[in-house]
Amino acid sequence: MQCGRKGSNLLQSMIFTTLFCLAIAVLTSSIWAASYLENAIISLGYGYSAVACSWFIQRFLPKIAELNLVAVGLSLVGAVCLGTLNAYLWLKQYPGFDEWQGLKPILLLGVIFTAISFYFFYAQEKQFLLQQQIEQAKLDRATQDRALIESELKQLQSQIEPHFLFNTLANINVLIDYDTSQAKEVLDKLTVLLRGSMSRHRESYVDMASEIALIEAYLGIQQVRLGPRLTYNIEITDELASFHLPPYLLQPLVENAVIHGIEPNVAGGHIQIKGSIVQGVCTLQVIDSGCGFGGAENDIGTGNGIGLANVKERLSTLYGKASSLSVSAGQKKGVVSTITLPLPINKEV
Repeated sequence: MQCGRKGSNLLQSMIFTTLFCLAIAVLTSSIWAASYLENAIISLGYGYSAVACSWFIQRFLPKIAELNLVAVGLSLVGAVCLGTLNAYLWLKQYPGFDEWQGLKPILLLGVIFTAISFYFFYAQEKQFLLQQQIEQAKLDRATQDRALIESELKQLQSQIEPHFLFNTLANINVLIDYDTSQAKEVLDKLTVLLRGSMSRHRESYVDMASEIALIEAYLGIQQVRLGPRLTYNIEITDELASFHLPPYLLQPLVENAVIHGIEPNVAGGHIQIKGSIVQGVCTLQVIDSGCGFGGAENDIGTGNGIGLANVKERLSTLYGKASSLSVSAGQKKGVVSTITLPLPINKEV
């Protein structure tokens, strides 16, 4: 049924109608003496009249078009009348077809074939509308899911940022009691750090260079506090430097290495941050030589605050099973935290 169709489907309806009418003409040409061309023209007259009547109702009588059965009935009557008139004009030259009695069989077949056409298109229309509803429901669900994911990520990120800030302020508070000059130096570094991070405060993705700059600022603050007990180096390949990733993704891993690895260790230790792309997978590692956890694999949710748990949840939300976070014992001592991400890593558009 054409009345509910959009204009973009008119061509498809015309194609189906043409093929159907040409097939009907094969049947009618075996019944009447007229040529196949004449039978095709008569058949197409009924078909195109049906399409024209449906289009007219849809275009100029939208309120009636909303009443499917009424629209179908009016289109059917109009199609039969116009189609029969077209048949009469072509067949009146043949004896017997110039009178009403002779046109009755054609009218009957016209009604039958037109009704079949409308039933076919009515079924197609119902299928079309159902498919539209399904696609719209999928689109609405995807939009809702995306909004929910963004909301969850913002909530998780808002938990990570104060976590780092409060730890740093607590460190400054300790330093003030016995070394005001170092406390001032840490405060200056924190100021630089906060100014740099404000520009990306609510960004969904940041480039790797920005993430590393934040980590260097953090480690600089901790290095002032721990002195020679903390050393570090960063090895990020050139091809990875321009990629984008969720902000504060490495920060909790570095914090964990300092707070749970280096700081409790009397001799301190070294932190190594590595990033590379191998076989289409981005691998980020934070390796420390601190006190470790007895050689057993660490439970991310135990003893490490919200930082690592949030990183794991953010990765799961953004990338699903394509990403991972693992925390394991180092070969000799310390802890190795590894993040894997699929490529290409999302960029901020």
